[in-house]
Amino acid sequence: MWSYLHNEFLDHNPHVGGAAVAGVALLAAGAAYGVMIPKVKAARAKGGVSDEVFVPSSRLGLSNIFDLSGSLVQSMAKDIIGRHYVDFIPILVFIFMWTLLNNVLGMVPGLVSSTDNLNTTMAMGLSVFLYYNLMGFKHNGLRYLEHFTGHLKGVLLLLLGPIMFVIELVSHSVRPLTLGIRLRSNIYADHTVYEIVANLFSALGAFLSTKLGIIGSIIGGMLSALGPVPIVILGLLVSFIQAFVFMLLTTIYIGMATAHDEH
Repeated sequence: MWSYLHNEFLDHNPHVGGAAVAGVALLAAGAAYGVMIPKVKAARAKGGVSDEVFVPSSRLGLSNIFDLSGSLVQSMAKDIIGRHYVDFIPILVFIFMWTLLNNVLGMVPGLVSSTDNLNTTMAMGLSVFLYYNLMGFKHNGLRYLEHFTGHLKGVLLLLLGPIMFVIELVSHSVRPLTLGIRLRSNIYADHTVYEIVANLFSALGAFLSTKLGIIGSIIGGMLSALGPVPIVILGLLVSFIQAFVFMLLTTIYIGMATAHDEH
C-alpha cells in the first residue's frame, strides 16, 4: 500500500504507516466522542434524550465493543489498583485500544501492524516503564524507593537493602523488554502463520485452476477465500488476548507502584 505513495521511508518502514493509521483512527474516534457527548448531555438535560439511549444494544456493534472494552478495563483496574483506580482508566483504555487496533490492522489487506515490529513494541514497553515509575513517585514521593528495598527497616535495611535494591532494579529494568518482546513475538508469529496458510491455499487454487480449468478456478478461488478464515478468527482472538495481556501487565505495574499504606 505504502509503495503507492512513492515514499522511500514508508516503503522500508511500513510499521510507521500502520501506527499513523491507528493514531488517526483513535484521534478521529476521540474527536467524535468529544463532540457528541456534550450534545447528548445537553439534550438529556432538556429532556430530549431518554435514559434508554445509554442502554447498550442487544446486537454486537462498534458501540458495544467500546462499551465492553471500557467495562473490562475498569473492572481489572478496580480489582488490581484499588480505590484510586479511576485516575488510570483513560490511559489503560487507550493502551488497550491502541494495542488491539494495531494488532488487528495487520489483518487488513495492504496494511501492516506496527506491533509486528520490535521498535514499536519496545517503545510501548519503555513508555509503560517510565509512566508507572513516574506515577509511583507522584503517589508516594521518595518513599517509592522503598519498593526497591523490599520495605525493609533498621538493621535489615542496612544489611540486605543494597542487595534487594540491585535485584529489584534488574527486575524493573527487564519489564519493558518482556512487554515489548512478548507482544511482538506473538503478533509476528500469528501473521507468519496466516501468511503461510494463505500462500498454501493460493498455490492449491492455482494448481487446481491449471489442472481442472474453469471448474478448478472456481474451486481454487473458493478455497483461497475460505481456507484462511479459521486462521483469521484465530488471529482476531490472538490480537485481543495480546492487547488484554499488555493492558493487564501495565495495570499490575501501576498498582504495585502506586500502592501506599496497604503494604
